[in-house]
Amino acid sequence: MADTDQEAQTLSLGIDIGGTKAHGLVLDGADRVLAERVLPTQPTETGIRRTVVGVAAELARDLDISEAEFTSVGLGIPGVVDHATGVVETAVNLGITRTDLADVLADAFGVAVRVENDVKATALGAGLALGRTHRDLAYLNLGTGVAAAAINNGRLVRGTRNAAGEIGHLAVDPRAEKCECGQLGCLETVVGGAHIARRLGVLGLDLADLDADPRPQAIAERDRIVAGLATTLTFVVIAYDSATVVLGGGVFRAAAWLRPLVQAELRDRAKTSPFLAGLGVAERLVELPADVPVAAIGAAVVGRRKELRTRSKTLVGS
Repeated sequence: MADTDQEAQTLSLGIDIGGTKAHGLVLDGADRVLAERVLPTQPTETGIRRTVVGVAAELARDLDISEAEFTSVGLGIPGVVDHATGVVETAVNLGITRTDLADVLADAFGVAVRVENDVKATALGAGLALGRTHRDLAYLNLGTGVAAAAINNGRLVRGTRNAAGEIGHLAVDPRAEKCECGQLGCLETVVGGAHIARRLGVLGLDLADLDADPRPQAIAERDRIVAGLATTLTFVVIAYDSATVVLGGGVFRAAAWLRPLVQAELRDRAKTSPFLAGLGVAERLVELPADVPVAAIGAAVVGRRKELRTRSKTLVGS
């Protein structure tokens, strides 16, 4: 069969399940987005099933097909995920302590449902969106919490317990506030969105305008966030030494000023450290266009079993 025929018959369903919304899409064999849908996320095991089935049904209607015609199905979801079994644990915001999500959805489609942690799935989506030359990358998600994921030669770095990348719980300041994990001064307490929002709320500050606010408390918070993020990115580069570090998550979207100030901080640090100068952390940073649905794209890649294929084509700008 010709490659074009195979591409036309490939319909990869991917759904990124967030705390408030589920973003689904369908990729063809050439990695083109054929259809997209967003629905509110319903929590609990039963609600997640309804959400996934609902998103799939709407996408199937958009494409005038049945759900049985999806050639692969992949999900990205918060929590500790065993990608081999589809078991999800501690997805707190979704009301899930432990569930075999792949089994819960086993009868919903004509193919097996594959499940991955949402940050790892997003790293796969970023790798595919950036193209073949970005098969070695780290992805830093700065959202409610802080987490990273890395791809080496097109494959996810997982670790023996799928815990690779949980850098938000690296304790960096034992004098700082307590983290939800039980430690003191985790990176998440410094640059995690939930902790930033709490601090700024008490002070009556707004993240989007923090760079232009001349008040001392605003300057102090801005400096704390920038320094903490510079440290986080340095750690990511030391840990993975990835050629590219992709920045994502709600904090970056809410603070357009953040990346340039962090790059300036990284370059200042490098002036007094030959080691940091050699790492060149600031030069590795990349942001994807906001309109590229990398999380849902990554979920679709998860469903294909292969992680990243070697392609010269990119999704960005196509």
